[in-house]
Amino acid sequence: MALAKMPNSIDPMKMGSSIGSTSVMGVRRQKFKLEPLKVLEPSNKKLNLPESQRIMFIIERLIKKIEIVDYISLIVNNEEKIKDLIRLSFSEEERNSSMEEKLVSMFQNHKRLIDTYNKGEFKTEDSVSSQKKDSLEHLIKSSCKDIIRVMNNKPSFFENIKIEFGKINNPQLVEFKNLMNELKELMNERLLTTPNEQKEKLDYLKELLLREKANNELINKLKDELDVAMADKEKEIQHRNDQIRRLDNDLKNVEKFSTDLIKRTKMDAEQQEASEMKASEGRKSKLQNQLNSSKQELQNLIREHREQEQILRKEKWKHETNVEGLLSRYDDDMTKKQNELDEIEALYEEEKKQLQELEEKFKPLEEEYTKILEERRMQERIRRMEEESLNKKIKAAVIIQSYWRGFKLRKGLFKKKGKAKKGKKAKK
Repeated sequence: MALAKMPNSIDPMKMGSSIGSTSVMGVRRQKFKLEPLKVLEPSNKKLNLPESQRIMFIIERLIKKIEIVDYISLIVNNEEKIKDLIRLSFSEEERNSSMEEKLVSMFQNHKRLIDTYNKGEFKTEDSVSSQKKDSLEHLIKSSCKDIIRVMNNKPSFFENIKIEFGKINNPQLVEFKNLMNELKELMNERLLTTPNEQKEKLDYLKELLLREKANNELINKLKDELDVAMADKEKEIQHRNDQIRRLDNDLKNVEKFSTDLIKRTKMDAEQQEASEMKASEGRKSKLQNQLNSSKQELQNLIREHREQEQILRKEKWKHETNVEGLLSRYDDDMTKKQNELDEIEALYEEEKKQLQELEEKFKPLEEEYTKILEERRMQERIRRMEEESLNKKIKAAVIIQSYWRGFKLRKGLFKKKGKAKKGKKAKK
């Protein structure tokens, strides 16, 4: 923000050579009427003020430092290649002054600090851990500044490193570098623009905005008029189409009427011609029919007699054939019946023999089965008799017990009555 505000703080008196008068600005605007975008470009193409040059130098140096920071991780992790590049980039006098050992130790120290920081587990609640983290960050920043200082003092060394390792695309640093390049372009344009040019640019932009607004209003108005005109045109086209449709229908009706009239006239002429032709043909056909009927009667008689003869012949042949067929069929049926009868008799004899064998086989079993049934019937009869005897005994015992209980009850009652009578007599 301070860099962006810096051009506004420059005294216009210090830029007298680059600021034109109002008349010059008017001439300049007239000059660029044919090319409107050139009005937005600054008239100066080079920074003349030392303050502006200093600001641009600082931004360029910052971009260079970003490039160096992008290569630091490769520098500290490739010690052998860096040693070769140091020998290639530094003179013999610089190498003799132990410059190589100092640079290598600086890179090793930076790598050691980075490794320590990455391996450390820092707790925000612990004050000692927080102090240790802050101190490591401070040391890493100081080491980065030392490496950047060396690279700035020896540009050829950094160029050789870029050639050796190629282009590096760290997304965060690339984005930051792009932002700084954009800032550089914006700052360069801002520093090249004088206050009067800035004011003229703002006025020109306002004028463009007003023109755009007026043009938009005009466009909207013309669009509305165009819509109305299009609607009127559509209505007129619709009206014309309706008229064309009506005329077309009328024309079709006229054509249809004339066609029907021609057809009716033609049909009447054809009907009259056909009736006359029919009358003459009728007479001719009547005579021809009489001739044909005579010939036909003759042919019919001949055909009738021949057909009767054929029918009689067919009937005779049919009767003969039927008789032969009945005889052959009778012989075949009798042969089949006799064969079936022989087979049935053979099966009957065989089954009869099997029946006798089975009867002989099952006869002792039947006798044994009869004995078993008889024994079961006897056992059942004995069981029933025993049950009846038991039931009679139970019934008799129940009757005896009931009589016995009644006897004991009556006896007890009789004794109580006798005791009661004796007591009454004793009281008296």
